[in-house]
Amino acid sequence: MLVVEDSPLYSAEFFAVGDPYAYLGGLRENDPVSIHRRADGYEFHALTRYADVYAAYVDHARLSSSYGTMIDGSYRPQKDSASGRMLIVADQPEHTAIKRPVKAGGFNREMLARTGRTVRRNIRAALEQLSVGDRLDFSTVIAPELPKGVLEVLFGIGREDAAALLDATRTMIGYRDEAYVGASPLDSLVDAQLEVLGVIDDLIEQRLASGSAEDMIGFLARCVASGELTRDVAVLNGLNVAVGGNETTPHTASLTVDTISREPAQWRKVVDGEVSSDVATQEFLRWTTTNSYVQRLAVADVAIGGSVIPAGSFVTLWNMAANRDPAVFDRPDSFVIDRADNKQLAFGAGVHRCIGAPVATLEIQMFVEELAAWDKAFVVTGTPQRLHSNFMLGLTELPVEVVKAEDLGA
Repeated sequence: MLVVEDSPLYSAEFFAVGDPYAYLGGLRENDPVSIHRRADGYEFHALTRYADVYAAYVDHARLSSSYGTMIDGSYRPQKDSASGRMLIVADQPEHTAIKRPVKAGGFNREMLARTGRTVRRNIRAALEQLSVGDRLDFSTVIAPELPKGVLEVLFGIGREDAAALLDATRTMIGYRDEAYVGASPLDSLVDAQLEVLGVIDDLIEQRLASGSAEDMIGFLARCVASGELTRDVAVLNGLNVAVGGNETTPHTASLTVDTISREPAQWRKVVDGEVSSDVATQEFLRWTTTNSYVQRLAVADVAIGGSVIPAGSFVTLWNMAANRDPAVFDRPDSFVIDRADNKQLAFGAGVHRCIGAPVATLEIQMFVEELAAWDKAFVVTGTPQRLHSNFMLGLTELPVEVVKAEDLGA
């Protein structure tokens, strides 16, 4: 098995200025299961083939989520401080016990419909303010409008409060990028986390006092009042939803606009009604794969990809590599907007498939539909600046100009 010392997969800088897709593609072709070590003693096994990544996702008994889902979440195989209390770092049976009220309160059919209407309203309002010739940074001006609508509905807050919460969660994920945090990344991370936890705890306190359960926070508060959830579990899972939802879709939207600017002929198929918005959305999700990987800990020996991963080993499941696997996708390194039977793994698989996947997919589909119906378009005018993160693929800057729709690609 290949062993890589001081692997670039640890480096946020590599993901910002290097070519991680090419590196992971080489691993997938030649060493689909490999070990990546660092001088401080941290090491993990990397899975890069679709079949192996999928198998690891569904083997939730032997590959535990309780020890942290990010590289550097813990330097030793010890459980995350929120283990068993927050959905993303809970194994069975705690996972199901937490997932049930979170899903019922925030991701039921009625909430999805309300979220879709609010997201569409925000996107449309933001686009209507733009005129041909306007120049702007799409990543900071338009992209945040997608998750703001989700926060408004699920958390029952206004647009200004939604924007403030979004800023804090962005710092939590992008704390190693100076575009978000300046020169004190760890201090910024801690401050942002405490801010988000405080906001959610205050909202739960308000719902406990009012008895209102018209949003996800209210439903969680009702579960606290009934004893189904403890207050700390309710707060932590509010954090889970906020961070997971707030950071993926803005970056996906920015990468989508960058892709459209590069592939105007393919985008025209959506505008002309040749390709449906749902099919296009699935390809945008595959192509962007904003959540690059997740980490697990083997709690028993696991045979996967022709290798045995011993108990006690960290294992990383590289979604971005799986979504470019030629064994599953025809022309995997090409953007194919009418790709049929798209089996993308942008949200994972199995019991730990992202609980917010339906909302995130809805946000991107609303965005695609509003862009297709718009009489204008965005053209990228400068070099996009990639986020310094090995966990989240995104853009911290996307300079664009507004042009007439018919001038895109001209």
